[in-house]
Amino acid sequence: TAWAFATLNVRDDTLMAHLAYRATAPGFIDTFKSQEISNTAWAYASLGIRDMALMAALADRTLQDGFLSACSAQTVTNTVWAFATLGMRNEVLMSRVAGRILRKGFLATFTPRAVANTAWAYATVGIRNEPLMGVIAERMQQDVYELNAQDVANTAWAFATLSV
Repeated sequence: TAWAFATLNVRDDTLMAHLAYRATAPGFIDTFKSQEISNTAWAYASLGIRDMALMAALADRTLQDGFLSACSAQTVTNTVWAFATLGMRNEVLMSRVAGRILRKGFLATFTPRAVANTAWAYATVGIRNEPLMGVIAERMQQDVYELNAQDVANTAWAFATLSV
């Protein structure tokens, strides 16, 4: 429901508050898979709704043992993008996500846009992870001709902002 409303760019604060309340009910968030975490985070960020309790619960679920290993490139990117868009700096989450991205072969599954958005997210929250930015730089050099203007601008801004 949250994803559908965000996709249609329809903001209903009462509905979103009720959905967040339900999602943060004891034990309920533990039923969320990576796509549900990503879609929920993306929806709230897209609508500009900064629900601290919900985002903390989404982060906690993502940080549960083994959870990140089941995440796809898109779910990882959408999650860090959502936290950054809402201006929510969660160093533990971003560090663990960086660890997932640094696992051999995982970054190769990202689209060039996802790589650019990931760099943008880390820079937006001011987290300088040099190993991560190093592999992002390598990957972006390989995909430079697949980038659009926004991807180039976001990546350049991210590297400049982080002084990498």
